[in-house]
Amino acid sequence: MMVKGVEHIAICAEDVPSLMAWYQRIFHLELVKESQEGPFLLRFPDGFLIEFLETSGDIPPVPRDREKGLRHIALSVLDLEEMVGILKKEGVEVVDDFKTVPNGTKLFLFRDIEGNLIQLVERKILSGSAMPD
Repeated sequence: MMVKGVEHIAICAEDVPSLMAWYQRIFHLELVKESQEGPFLLRFPDGFLIEFLETSGDIPPVPRDREKGLRHIALSVLDLEEMVGILKKEGVEVVDDFKTVPNGTKLFLFRDIEGNLIQLVERKILSGSAMPD
């Protein structure tokens, strides 16, 4: 048995239609499935999916830096500076502003409209695969 990769992530939202519309507008994602009951899925060009679920009402706090558990979703982009400009015009909460780390990778960390941490990454490709920082 071999794992091929990450298929999807799920985000529980207070307002699923608004959060989905925001992700579609900002990232130009394709609507895969929509029904009255859900689940609701959006697809990235590489096939990765985001599933949107209605929250039960108990919203846990967003984890602090380096706290145990999942911290953020990292999305690969072709032009980080362009995306940062779009997001700042949208008024997103910037957590860690645009920076370039020593290996040339460009990073930007922000919160979506429901407070979820999203990181944008523009990474140079080395030897046919992305190299971690």
